[in-house]
Amino acid sequence: MKDIGESFRIARETIGISKDEIIKDLNITESQLANLEDGNANAFKDVFFLKDIIKKYSKYLNLDEDEIIDKFNDFIFGYTSRIPVDEILEQTREIKILERQNEEKKVVSPYTIKRKNTSTIKYALIYIVSTIVLVILIFLIIKFIKDREVKYTNNNFYIVEGRC
Repeated sequence: MKDIGESFRIARETIGISKDEIIKDLNITESQLANLEDGNANAFKDVFFLKDIIKKYSKYLNLDEDEIIDKFNDFIFGYTSRIPVDEILEQTREIKILERQNEEKKVVSPYTIKRKNTSTIKYALIYIVSTIVLVILIFLIIKFIKDREVKYTNNNFYIVEGRC
């Protein structure tokens, strides 16, 4: 990272641009510019923000943006590969705990509450009840028909209740 910062400083001084111009044009602070030119990556909390500043600064100074980003990626890879796995796992646990705490603290409006889809439950219940009623109705009709027999005699028919 030191060589990236040094190349920025040399390019800025060669072109003759003041630090104040860069601060104004790139919309960064004086300390960010100083840390960038010193190659102090630890001063930046967010790696993606640092990478974005490096892109903007290299484009601003008309340097080979791809080459500088490749150097930065190599630096980040070398830096992160030295972090112990236990530390990474601990950080991951802490992040999950913070996310859970933030979920608990969320203010919820009645309009944004995620509700269970009760319409499928209602339709299933209606289907089950109507099926039971239909089965009972069919059973009663069959029983009624069996209880009544029709006897035909000489084109006249008589309804006889009960079984014969």
